[in-house]
Amino acid sequence: MKQIFVDTSAFYALADRKDPAHARARACLDANEAPLLTNNYVFAEAISLLTKRLGKTIAAQFGSRLRASELVRLFYLDAEYEEAAWKEFLRFRDKEFDFVDSTCFAVMDKQGIDTAFSFDKHYSQRGYRLVP
Repeated sequence: MKQIFVDTSAFYALADRKDPAHARARACLDANEAPLLTNNYVFAEAISLLTKRLGKTIAAQFGSRLRASELVRLFYLDAEYEEAAWKEFLRFRDKEFDFVDSTCFAVMDKQGIDTAFSFDKHYSQRGYRLVP
């Protein structure tokens, strides 16, 4: 079964019950049977966003659950992946992909992942399938 890459926007929607995408994110997660993968850059971005918007307590709880999760595997980028991400970042100068987006694309490409659990249009602009 193919993996699905999880983006910051999905993590945020899951954590914030007031987020407009919360119900869709929850339903997608509940219905999902595929292995989920994210990377350490997304983890850092998600925890930072949660801290700023919902407070450190909620961010710490969410981060602790994510790090202990058997549902989502956390992939740590090494120098090879960081270099691929940097090349990806430089390659698409006409798009608003940021460096964290580029780390996601590098992982997805190298791991053969074509689907992202995300609410970020950058994934579809780059040619990936989005869920939900």
